Amino acid sequence: MIGIGFIGYGYWGPNLVRNFAEQAGARVRVVCDVRREPLELVERRYPSVRVTTSPADVWNDPLVDAVVIATPVQYHFELAMASLRAGKHVLVEKPIASNSSQASALIDEAARRRLTLMVDHTFVYTGAVRKMRELTEQGELGEIYYYDSVRINL
Repeated sequence: MIGIGFIGYGYWGPNLVRNFAEQAGARVRVVCDVRREPLELVERRYPSVRVTTSPADVWNDPLVDAVVIATPVQYHFELAMASLRAGKHVLVEKPIASNSSQASALIDEAARRRLTLMVDHTFVYTGAVRKMRELTEQGELGEIYYYDSVRINL
C-alpha cells in the first residue's frame, strides 16, 4: 500500500484526492493547503486523512511514499524539489515548473535519488488518447502534418 500526501486542495486537488482515495493500492495520508476552508472539506469527506497548512508536514511524514502537488505553478519547483530531497516520489500538475532549467533540476534530482517524477496531464492515459498514439506509432495514419483537438468537457 502506497501512502500519498497532497499539497494543494484548490481547483484540481479534490479530483486527485478522490481518485487516489478510490485506488485499492493507495492510501491518502495527509492533505495540505494554505487555506483552512478547503481542509475542512477534506476533514468532512475523508475523516481518516490528516490535514495541515505546512507542506513540510507532508514530505516529512514517514507514512507518505509519494507527494502530489496541485498548486499554482510558481510553487511547483520548490515543493517538488523539497519532496524529492525528502526521498518521496512526486506527481506534479502541469507544467512541471516555471522554466526549463527548473524542470531539468527536478529531473536530475529524481534520477540521482532513483525516485519517480511525473507530470500530470489530463486524459493522457485515456483510451482515446492511447488509441491515437497506437495508430500514430503503427503508421496507420500516414505522415502527420498537423493535429488539432478540442476538449468539449470532462
